[in-house]
Amino acid sequence: MGKNKKTKNKKQDNIKINREATSLLFALASFLSAYVFIVPYKSGIVGRAFSAVVSEIFGTASYILPFIFLWFFIIHFRQSVEIRKRIDFIWSTLCMVSSSVLFESVQFIFKSKVYGGWVGDKLYMFFKELLDVRLGFAVISIIALICTTKLLRISIIRVVYNFFKNLKRDIAKSKEQAKIQNEDNIIQQQRFEQDLSRQEPIKPNIVNKQEREEREKEDIAAHTVIKQETFGSKNFSYKLPNAALLKNDSVSSFLTSRDELLKRAELLRTTLADFDINVEVKDIIPGPVVTRYDLVLAPGIRIQTVSSIIDNISLAMRTASIRVVTIPEKAVVGIEVPNPSSVIVGLRGILESRAFENSRSLLTLALGKTTDGLGYVTNLAAMPHLLIAGATGSGKSVGIHTIILSILHKARPDEVKFMLIDPKRVEMPIYKDIPHLYNPCTNAADADIITNPKEAATALKKLVIVMEERYTKFAKAAMRNIEDYNNKMVETGGGKEFYIVVIIDELADLMLIVQKEIEDSIQRLAQMARAVGIHLILATQRPSVNVITGIIKANFPARLSFQTTSKIDSRVILDILGAESLMGKGDMLFLPPGEAKPVRLQGAFVSLKEAEKIITFITDQNFPRLYEPMVVEVEGKGGFDANKERGSKDLIPALKLISERRRISQDLLKANFGGSARATNILSILEIEGFVSKPEGANKWHIDFDKISQYLNNLES
Repeated sequence: MGKNKKTKNKKQDNIKINREATSLLFALASFLSAYVFIVPYKSGIVGRAFSAVVSEIFGTASYILPFIFLWFFIIHFRQSVEIRKRIDFIWSTLCMVSSSVLFESVQFIFKSKVYGGWVGDKLYMFFKELLDVRLGFAVISIIALICTTKLLRISIIRVVYNFFKNLKRDIAKSKEQAKIQNEDNIIQQQRFEQDLSRQEPIKPNIVNKQEREEREKEDIAAHTVIKQETFGSKNFSYKLPNAALLKNDSVSSFLTSRDELLKRAELLRTTLADFDINVEVKDIIPGPVVTRYDLVLAPGIRIQTVSSIIDNISLAMRTASIRVVTIPEKAVVGIEVPNPSSVIVGLRGILESRAFENSRSLLTLALGKTTDGLGYVTNLAAMPHLLIAGATGSGKSVGIHTIILSILHKARPDEVKFMLIDPKRVEMPIYKDIPHLYNPCTNAADADIITNPKEAATALKKLVIVMEERYTKFAKAAMRNIEDYNNKMVETGGGKEFYIVVIIDELADLMLIVQKEIEDSIQRLAQMARAVGIHLILATQRPSVNVITGIIKANFPARLSFQTTSKIDSRVILDILGAESLMGKGDMLFLPPGEAKPVRLQGAFVSLKEAEKIITFITDQNFPRLYEPMVVEVEGKGGFDANKERGSKDLIPALKLISERRRISQDLLKANFGGSARATNILSILEIEGFVSKPEGANKWHIDFDKISQYLNNLES
């Protein structure tokens, strides 16, 4: 059997070589014939003779011959096209003959100087006598068209069918869009009517000027009292942004055709068969970016066998990365293969989905679409915290924007607040004017994006105090969580509490400077803040063990990983491999809490202009930013004072240690100075002062020995 297989493979290789050689000959023939017909006077005796003979026989139609040779080159070069030598030769000859007659008929009908050659002259007279001039021209044109389509393997019936099919689909799509637009108008009208119904009916009354002025003063005083005493109430009119402000997600089907999917599935099966792995393709599930092929393995074949030849499968499928997943509920192995051309997943399509609209949670997140093209919606309140990681350019920042905009489409400013911490200072500034912004360290009017690491540490500490005060308040009301408390306040007419979503865009920058304070606050909030409506979203592009510590991972069961640079980073964020094989640009793995395996998603894309439209819609309503600031001061003894640390006695011994050992690491500082926190602080001071630095993407510290020597010499002098 093995010998027959080798013989078969050798025969296929010979056929492939012959086709390639033949294709090169046709390419040469196409070039030479075109050159001979265009410049016969520079083609030599043979070229001039060939040009004269062919032109005499076929006339102007002889210029079609180079294109016929070029077509033969194409069909021989493309391995997927079946070769039909005799039939192609017949159709090409008929194409030349019919074209010659067609050019001859054009000469007599349109009085043009076109010569059809000897063939055209003889056959045209036959059609002229048989069918007359104009009817003969029509018949000759139809014959030439049929010969050309047969030679090019084009089905006229299929072309006409596809034209009317696409026309019908475009008409149906326009009707569907008109229907959606009408539904949006109805929803907006209903919301407008609801807003009007909240207001007290205006009773017509005739008053004099003095009474009117007194009433206006009373109204102003009443509104002032409401702003001061009943913050968080719904006395202020507010409209949620509509998904119509975003770009329409017009993708209704994926770009890969059915024939192409079947062809790639067969290629996958034959590739595995070459490695003695017999499989059966059970299902093909196309998605916006990847297509999953569900395979049933033959008895005795292990899943690890398939995983061990991933690189060979990628080479055969001509793709950069392939992922193998097990699907226990179907008893199959899924192979996720990137599509030849991907589709951008828009946020609007998910926001308009039934799953998002029917979700009652104010913290509903529209993350993206699954591999089978279905919108994926989840609830942050059930997680209750989320850990995000991904390399630069993998789509992490766009994912954070998607999360924020998803909540903005669900919640009023007095229902959800955002505490945004952005040490990079480049991702969050567009949200600085929204009424949802929150900072426990400042008044509501002064709330802004937190960019300073020390301010972030202080704000998180004060948020811990906010959490403790809420627990005290809920205990007095005999309520277990924020949902029960707010429901009771609705019944009794009291003030409701708002949710607080803390988003840290780059955790690594904070951990580098104020690790102990940040880690302690995050640990306390992650363990206890869920019941009082405080939820954390931490993001980093460096998912190392120094940034995502064991304490943080233990309290963040929900993980979201974009493409990582190494398998180690994938294990840190997900505890499994796989994130290093993602394609980037929003391709991600989401691990819900309590699940053993992550879900692969294509993140929803939202541009900066789209986000600015939503923000402009919100800010134009002039909704007041209302909340009570935290007046309790955080104790200073636990804070990190960099100026004090710079003047400490540890700096000079550390510099001398570096000069002596000619290297630097946290373990070295820990061994000589004792304590992990102390070593981290010293390392941070060294980096701030410029004695050491770590280039982006590198794991090794760069030491400026000249600066250290100069600093120590100045101290001695």
